[in-house]
Amino acid sequence: MNWVILLIAAVFECVGAVSLKASDGFRNRVATGRFLVAMVLSMGLLSWSARTLPIGTAYAVWTGIGAVGTAVWGMWRLGESKAPARIACLALIIAGVTLLRATG
Repeated sequence: MNWVILLIAAVFECVGAVSLKASDGFRNRVATGRFLVAMVLSMGLLSWSARTLPIGTAYAVWTGIGAVGTAVWGMWRLGESKAPARIACLALIIAGVTLLRATG
């Protein structure tokens, strides 16, 4: 169950990162509010899952999923580079997170 909570926390981290971009330096109040809510939820759920998961593994999985999710969103919706090397690097992050989960 705590792995599911950690996954939800990572999704909120993605929402927070994308909202941070949309906040335009905190000038857009709606995006700023979405950023704050998403990050509070993300950190709260990370904290909850870390009660039983090793913190090193939980944090690495949380940041890895957040980084990949945010990068994929940027490529899909924001016109960021889809260069093969960039995609390969994201695949390496996914492999690392998967191996951490498998050995955790």
